[in-house]
Amino acid sequence: MTAPALPAPRTSARTLMAHLDEDLAGLERARSLLAEGERTAGTSPREAFELVHRAALRGAGVLVQRANRERRRRLPLNVWTALERLGGESAERAVQMAPLVAERARLERCPEAAPDPDLLRCHIEHTGRHLAVVSQQILDGMPQGVAALAG
Repeated sequence: MTAPALPAPRTSARTLMAHLDEDLAGLERARSLLAEGERTAGTSPREAFELVHRAALRGAGVLVQRANRERRRRLPLNVWTALERLGGESAERAVQMAPLVAERARLERCPEAAPDPDLLRCHIEHTGRHLAVVSQQILDGMPQGVAALAG
């Protein structure tokens, strides 16, 4: 006779709220970086590109961190590789980021270079849309009562 299966451990409301706070703080930091990048795009496009790229990294990092909480084996440290492994919209985002990652690498190699204005504009737009998706995923992943507390 086999022993009855133990119920899956439930995450406490306190832990859920701590995770929600952590996710929202990461999202808010990403939004702040994006806003700063948008403000500086006209006067300092190189700095703007870096700020927007960091916003994109931070937003993607929130998704990877959330996924790692539920996984036995952690995702890779490279956030774009991790997004690829998550599949779906996340994998599409990783593919979308490839030319922007290449542009960032080019800018790192050439300190006097300016970012391609079309890529900068694209980066700002796509990162803004992605952060909205991340925000929705944060709230969708929370139990109804916890999500209501988040407002």
